[in-house]
This record gives sequence, C-alpha cells and structure tokens, in this order.
Amino acid sequence: MKRIISVLLAVSTVPALLTACRNEKMQESESSAASAVQEPTEPATPEYPEKHTLYFKDSTKSSKAIATFFNSVSGKSENVEMKKTGEGNDSVTFSCEGNCALYNMAYITFNNEKTKEFAFNPCVSGWYKTEDDLLPYTEGQEINYTPEFEKITLKGHGYDKDIYIWKPDDYDDKSADKYSTVYAIDGQFLTYLGDYGQVLKDCAVATDQVKAMNYVTDQKAIVVAIDNVGTRDYELAPAFADSVVKKDFEAKNETPYKDEFDCMDGTQFADFVANTLVPYVQQHYNVYTDKQHTSLVGASMGGLESFYISVEYPEVFGTVGILSPSFWMYESETWDTYLKQKSFDSSYPYLYFYTGSDEDDVGAQVNEMFSRLEKMKYPKDNMLLHYDENGAHGGMFWRLIFSEYLTSWVYGEVEPLQSESKK
Repeated sequence: MKRIISVLLAVSTVPALLTACRNEKMQESESSAASAVQEPTEPATPEYPEKHTLYFKDSTKSSKAIATFFNSVSGKSENVEMKKTGEGNDSVTFSCEGNCALYNMAYITFNNEKTKEFAFNPCVSGWYKTEDDLLPYTEGQEINYTPEFEKITLKGHGYDKDIYIWKPDDYDDKSADKYSTVYAIDGQFLTYLGDYGQVLKDCAVATDQVKAMNYVTDQKAIVVAIDNVGTRDYELAPAFADSVVKKDFEAKNETPYKDEFDCMDGTQFADFVANTLVPYVQQHYNVYTDKQHTSLVGASMGGLESFYISVEYPEVFGTVGILSPSFWMYESETWDTYLKQKSFDSSYPYLYFYTGSDEDDVGAQVNEMFSRLEKMKYPKDNMLLHYDENGAHGGMFWRLIFSEYLTSWVYGEVEPLQSESKK
C-alpha cells in the first residue's frame, strides 16, 4: 500500500516539477533576453568598400576641380572631374566618387594649382583648401578647428601627467552603444590643443580626422591625447638599452640638457599608459574595453614609444599607428637583441607604419625594422608599411596620411596597399 501511495505521489508531483522547470527555464530565457538587450553588441569588422565619395572645399572659389586618384605602390592613377555641389560666401564645394579599393592617395587640381597629396580611403570625408593649408573636414558638419577637450590629470611616474579627452558631439555616457578609443602619444603634435604655440597647419588635427571617421563609418571613437611637452625627449625613450644619442654625448664627454637621455623612462611611461591611463578611461568613459576597439598612435619619438608599447603590451591595443618613428635612437644590433626575446604570434597588434624618404625622414630605419619583423615571423597580415618617397618628417605629412592609419584600424587593412604588396 505504501508503494502505491508513493507511486501516486510521485506521479502527481511530476506535472508540478515539469511546470516548475518550465517556469524556471522561461525565467532564465527572459533573463538572458534582458541581458542580451542590455549588453551592447560589438560591431564586426566591416567589409572594405569599393567606392567612396570625396569632398573638396575651396576658399579660392575655383570654377573647376579634378581629382587624381593613385596607388602609392603601383603608380596606377585615374583622373575624375569633380562636380560642384555647393557654394557659400567663403568657398565652393566639389565632390566625386573614387575607387578606394584600387587607390589609396589623391590630389586635386584647381585654378592651375595642385593640392598636396593626401590619403584617400573610406575614413576620409573631405579636404578644405584654406589660405594657410589643406585641412581635413567633415562634409555636412560644422567646421571647427579648435575642439573642446576635457582635461584630466593623473599621477604618472613621479609627477602629474595632463591628459586631454575629446568626445564627439553625439557622445552619450549612458548609451548602450559604446565608443572606441584612440590614444595619441605626443598629443600636442597630433591634436590641436590650442596651446604651446601650436600652428594648425603643422598639426595632424587628429580629432577632425576621427570626427570624419565617426561620420562616414560605423566606428565611433573618442580621442585621448597625452601631453608630452617638456618631457618627451626622455619620456618617450624606452630604457631597454643605451640610446645612440646618449652614447654620442658620452663619447664627446658632454651632458644632454636636463640630463634627458641619462634618465630615459619610456619603459615606465609605457607602464603608465597600459596600466594607469587605459584602465582609468575604460572605467570613467563609455568605451569598449577589448583590444579590437582600443588603438594607439604616435609620431616621431611618439612613434618609437607606440611601437615599444605594442611589443610590451600586445593584450591592450589592437591597432597601433607608428608614424615616422625614431628607430634611429638604437643601433640595429640593439633592436635585434631586444626583439629576439619576443615570440610574435597572431595575438600581437596590427601595426601601421608610415615614413617619408630616407633623406627627409626615417625611411631607411623603418624599412629595416619592417624587414626585421618579417624575418622574426611577425604575422604578415598584422602589419603594413606606407613608404612615401616624397614625404618628410613633420605634422603636415602626418596630417595628410592620418586617415590611412584610421582605416587600418576600422577595416583591419588598407586594401590598395595590401593588394599590391601581395603581388
């Protein structure tokens, strides 16, 4: 009789258990759905487009403009007559479509004049020919070359470090849509802070380039500019070996001003960037925390330090822009010894190198470094070199090429360059 009662109780309990399980699963499903709604979806790497529209705003109000698109490796080119699409009191605007899958550079001919050569890619919006120079701008957006920054000060390695943060107009701290981050070393050269005696035409105007990227692609980003004024000569020199400069001073029995190369602390600075600055920004701003959406860029000594950080902290940054880096500061044997200690694999960042010529920039040293990394099996798909035989060392050249670094970040490649390099 007890067995029968037990069976009956068990049978009567099954529906209740099934109902309870069903309710529990429904609750879990609803909870998962709610979590899925709350968690932002990280955008996948977009496909490289074939066509892109280029705008040209001309303050001389020319009646005709022709865009010449070309590939900096193969030399292939194409002329396209631009259409006048707007006219104001201070300028006329032209536009045309170009094949950004074939060409990575362009220049514009107008009034028997020719602009400087600039990068053409899916992250470019337009270029504004002013009385002073050729400056990037975003068609359809207000032009303002004095952006607003939020200044923060963090404790560096022994002293306070000023950081300037630029956020786009649509930045929303509470939005489920997060932003990517561009960290700029030597921020006073790459962004126009309106200070330190800066001249706009000698600056890369990084914020306006990121603004254009935000507008014409699905990538949305903020810029974190690091102030290295007065400290860069030693702060951006890694201490993994004695620099050539320091040895030169010692050979002459001289001392650098302020003992700058006797206290190289680029190694400590790298630690500050990776372990203090990045965590602070990711905690206090509405940004992604994965490496894919975290990028670093620097020029000259900032390029040297960017490269060093990419090697030392490959888990932090997904793409690193290395513009005219001061690799000359260390001898070739020193670089060989240092880099042979690393085991490069696909987890290391995408490296975008830019350099001007051997005579006017650091072309020889950058080409040597690129070849060195190839021999050391740095993943081929994770690095790209743009060598400009007409380029030189300075903010103007970095400004004209900066959007190509952004393109390598957004798309994981610069198709016209990589297609040619594989031939």
